[in-house]
Amino acid sequence: MKTVSVINIKGGVGKTTLTANLGAYAASQGKRVLMIDLDSQASLTFSFIEPEYWRVKYAGTMTIKNFFDPIINRAEKRQSLSSLAIPINFGNMFIAGNETLHLVSSHLDIMNIDMRLARTVDVSEDNIHASTFLNAHSHIRRALNDEAGNYDLVLIDCPPSFGASVMNAIAASDYYIIPAKLDYLSSLGVSSLENYISVFIKKYNRMTGVLNEPMYTNINAGTLGIVPMMVNIQKGDEMIDAQEGYLREFSGKGYHIFQFVRNNGTLFGPSPKDGIPAVLTRPKFFTPTARKIVRELQALGAEFLSLTEI
Repeated sequence: MKTVSVINIKGGVGKTTLTANLGAYAASQGKRVLMIDLDSQASLTFSFIEPEYWRVKYAGTMTIKNFFDPIINRAEKRQSLSSLAIPINFGNMFIAGNETLHLVSSHLDIMNIDMRLARTVDVSEDNIHASTFLNAHSHIRRALNDEAGNYDLVLIDCPPSFGASVMNAIAASDYYIIPAKLDYLSSLGVSSLENYISVFIKKYNRMTGVLNEPMYTNINAGTLGIVPMMVNIQKGDEMIDAQEGYLREFSGKGYHIFQFVRNNGTLFGPSPKDGIPAVLTRPKFFTPTARKIVRELQALGAEFLSLTEI
């Protein structure tokens, strides 16, 4: 099982679009996929489940809040992630089998969970601080250890922040992938993100050395690369010169650059309402541009599975 966080501290770069399409593509290839929505906006959740139906059927009992609440409240009974996973069944031929794609939905209270998790860290003594720090940031990691036989791929859709829940995601991940727009602010955001991740991993691993308990082991999430999102294409299917410059900048820093995804709101717009990500739609009756973006998403999904060796 491989766990991948989809992360960028800058909002509006396509994290949810990327997570939904990678998850759906992997499921269409017969992989058992669990998606975890950590964003309080619940965009990934509502990309697959109609909001009112979610509120009636799942909001009270089947969300990431139901996973974290017993931990924060120090309840004896905990809930596994698989017990909170909602099966996503498209009812069409694109998924290789029934219930190959699961979702742990988000909750609007996830920001409060971040603050409550942070308050559980005791800084009074080194060994106490290490124990409470590792405990606060390893809940998803330990829960996923129990799911190793249930899934081939776990995708975590992170919010545009670096709070305790995102630290949980990084601690649980084998890799992280960065969706980014090719512009100045995204370039700055990627640099800041890498610094946050590096500092957190070093601190987490230092704490494992201080505590020296077998249940806590070092973490080492590595970057898979950058996915250029919302790319503006000129005639001839080439990106505009300004974006090409940022692509060279990222490449020069050693990032693997994934297949780009062009800007096409007319294709992505209906996807959340339909509950079927664009990568699984039929391009036969689409415009030439829409057909190209479906092929790009499929190529991206294949590249992703190849790099993660799932």
